Amino acid sequence: MDRLKNKSAIVTGAGGGIGSAIAETFAAEGAQVLCVDIAPEGVEKTVAAITGTGGRAEILVADIAEEKTAIDAVAQAENAFGGLDILVSNAVTDLPYVPLTEIALEDWQRTMDVNLNAAFLLSKHAIPVIAAGGGGNIILVASQLGRVARPGRPWYCAQKGGLINMAKAMALDHAKQNIRVNSLSPGPVETGRYVSNFKDAEEARRNNFTLFERLGQPKEIAWGAVFLASEEASFMTGADLLIDGGYTAV
Repeated sequence: MDRLKNKSAIVTGAGGGIGSAIAETFAAEGAQVLCVDIAPEGVEKTVAAITGTGGRAEILVADIAEEKTAIDAVAQAENAFGGLDILVSNAVTDLPYVPLTEIALEDWQRTMDVNLNAAFLLSKHAIPVIAAGGGGNIILVASQLGRVARPGRPWYCAQKGGLINMAKAMALDHAKQNIRVNSLSPGPVETGRYVSNFKDAEEARRNNFTLFERLGQPKEIAWGAVFLASEEASFMTGADLLIDGGYTAV
């Protein structure tokens, strides 16, 4: 434990699923965490879980697609924690499984704003503060579908692939500021968002497409985020950490 002791972090999409698991695991490892989400009930539950076990967390309820949210999040982390060491851009919004020809422009744009553009906005405003504190790291949560395709997911594949390559480019630009930038690509994970694409949880579990014949659990992804954020990954930047249960192995 304490691998993130005295570190401060922003985690977006912290109201449930992978985001809440990352926020809670970061706190258990000693980090102070600003939990950002558009849905108050979920993010309040995450913060209650952190503070209930002696951790320190703050809440920001806002739409991550807006630049003001990125500005406010960085300012709140600075004011509450005295600086910023870690940014985890994890928030995501979803669409039904449909081909590109059936996606309305406004739906495509909304997913772009949340799933890709928000990572740009957060990073743009977080990097100067992280650099001023001597460095740190950024984790862009992508997906195994940033590497391979799946029917009905053109928007998702495009955006997650963009995050993987954006992390590489950012790593090049900011290494001299002692900022590491990596992407983290979960495979299919048993979250409410994943299950909502199926009739029920059992059908979702059957549609796992992994070598272990099961869905991943949010905690299994959170441990990967802890690794990337910790000194254990001090020689790692511009990489994509793939935790997909062998989804992309075949």
